[in-house]
Amino acid sequence: MNALQVIMVIYMAAMLVVGLVVSRYVRNVTDFLLAGRRLGFFLATATLAATHLGGGFILGSGEYGYKYGLGGIWYGAACGLGLIILGLFLANKLRALALYTAPDYLEMRYGGKTVRVLAALLSLIALVGILAAQVKAAEGVMVTLGFNPVGGAVAATVIFIIYTAVAGLWGVTITDFIQVIIAGLGVLVAALLALSATGGLAAIASAKAGTNFMSVGSIGVGSILWIVIPTVMYTLIGQDFLQRMFASKDESTARNSSLASGILLVILAVFPVLAGMAATLKYPALENARAAIPTMVADVFPPIIGGIVLAAIMAAVMSTADSLLCAGTSHVIKDLYVSTFNPKVDMDQRKVLYWSMISTVVLGILALLIALSVPGIIDALIWAYSMYIAGVFFPLVGGVVWQRATREGAVAGMVVGALVALAATLKLISFGSVPLEIFGALASLVAFVVVSLLTKPAAMPQPKAPAA
Repeated sequence: MNALQVIMVIYMAAMLVVGLVVSRYVRNVTDFLLAGRRLGFFLATATLAATHLGGGFILGSGEYGYKYGLGGIWYGAACGLGLIILGLFLANKLRALALYTAPDYLEMRYGGKTVRVLAALLSLIALVGILAAQVKAAEGVMVTLGFNPVGGAVAATVIFIIYTAVAGLWGVTITDFIQVIIAGLGVLVAALLALSATGGLAAIASAKAGTNFMSVGSIGVGSILWIVIPTVMYTLIGQDFLQRMFASKDESTARNSSLASGILLVILAVFPVLAGMAATLKYPALENARAAIPTMVADVFPPIIGGIVLAAIMAAVMSTADSLLCAGTSHVIKDLYVSTFNPKVDMDQRKVLYWSMISTVVLGILALLIALSVPGIIDALIWAYSMYIAGVFFPLVGGVVWQRATREGAVAGMVVGALVALAATLKLISFGSVPLEIFGALASLVAFVVVSLLTKPAAMPQPKAPAA
């Protein structure tokens, strides 16, 4: 093996060891799904940031930097903005309820199983699809290193499946803490070395003179809005984020860690974009713009530094993948297995913990098989991401801030929003350049408000005593 491959093998082995060591702290389902509700500020901040800091954040931002210039920062900035808004308006309120999942809140707020099951299924399908996309991203990194693509993807996936299955959110959080440090430093080093190798920002500005390549508005106002709004919406209702709110040790920790992680991501957003911009000078006709940063790393950087940067990209991919996997397990166990089919089961029972671990393995293997065998289905599964945003956003957020909201209004909003998004996905209706999540969410809002005003409201849920 060459130096790059050796560094990657050492990194992945280290993550596996960390996960296995942390597993000793998992004694019940609350430990597994919510890290015992004991996450302090630094761990909560790291795992929240890591949930967004994935392959899309680094490789996707590098791709946009290569294609459009400084305007490529908007996806990363939107990730951070979503967490800041979550911290300012929702984090402490949701943590005070001491729940497990977003559908938990929906059932508590409105009553009945319909809203829970519908939201859980939409979210679960989307999480599996996005997880499969992360597996494909891991495959791309391993190919850059010279590994067999299938073998590399399997190795990376098996490692994050194992440490997530044996250590749950505790394992995810501790590895995320390490991976955020590696990924953050990695993108910083990548940007600095890429700029150094190509003459810096002055050289880029000179090469792109007469264009808006150096402007944060280079992609246009419409494109900025269509990137920012859906990303912020998902951050406010995604189980992978709300799970960390419920895992924080108290309301102030949930709020402050959301704010801090958001600020961190806004800062980090610029670095992969700069690396992608620098790559335009070195590789002006690169066919696969998404490979701009890995190509630069493998071709230009010294082997040891290149290996560290590629390990940082893999760290970003794995830190998002394990978050998605843990979030998916919370839906399977809490929303479906326990709350829907076995409501009298004690959540801390060893049997439930056992099935939590099994569910994690099954979901991880399913995502791997999809990524390697039927990659085309990933796009189909991610349809549920749009349907989830469109259907769930206003019933969930509206339930927190609007006392007049009713169960009938929530169900109507979820069904209408999801169906409109599905119809748009299937090309049955079109809204021009407006993203289907936004139009579907607006349709959901109308149904949610109108039906709520026509029906009798339920009482707002009251905060619980903080769970241990």
